[in-house]
Amino acid sequence: MKNIGVFTIFVIILLFSSNALGSSPPPKKYTPVSRPHTMKEKALDMGVMFVALWAGYAATQPDVVAKISWESWEQNALVRGAVLYDRNLWVINFVGHPYVGSEYYLYFRSRGYAPKWAFIGCMATSTVFEAAVESTSQPFSTNDFVVTPLTGILIGYGREKAAYRLLNTNSKFNRFFGHVLYPETLFRFFEKAEIMPAVSPDGKATGLMFVATF
Repeated sequence: MKNIGVFTIFVIILLFSSNALGSSPPPKKYTPVSRPHTMKEKALDMGVMFVALWAGYAATQPDVVAKISWESWEQNALVRGAVLYDRNLWVINFVGHPYVGSEYYLYFRSRGYAPKWAFIGCMATSTVFEAAVESTSQPFSTNDFVVTPLTGILIGYGREKAAYRLLNTNSKFNRFFGHVLYPETLFRFFEKAEIMPAVSPDGKATGLMFVATF
């Protein structure tokens, strides 16, 4: 037992000394990127967000989604119209929605949109959710339309700044929490991805190949 304890201490010292000697590679440096986007790219990103909105709605409220129909959307969106305040729990309205809004903002930032365009993307995504997704089961809610993007943008901005500070350190602990704060930093291949035809070596099967550069 004593020998096991001595061996464990020796391994720990060896690991720390190897890091101190610089044997581990330097951490990747993360910097915010802002670049122009074509109309095609903007349409693609809004399409991605639209699919993500429906996927998230179906995953979190499958019973509600199972009952929706064109008539239910028409009734909520065109007949009943908007309501000033919905009846969701306060934790959903003032915690859940702002967090989701910050994810909208960070998605567009991770795609290289400048802050003002990420703000517009966040507003557009929130509007689409209220008008085209959630209105299939309940009326358009003004509080969500305002709170989700405005507080989401502020939270997203703060998350981005804090995450970059943590990610650009030599501490693995800090970098871990940096990725937790800004998960989109793990998927920066969105900027460098392409889909191309693929053929198997024997020529009997064809398909599409997704290539991503990390």
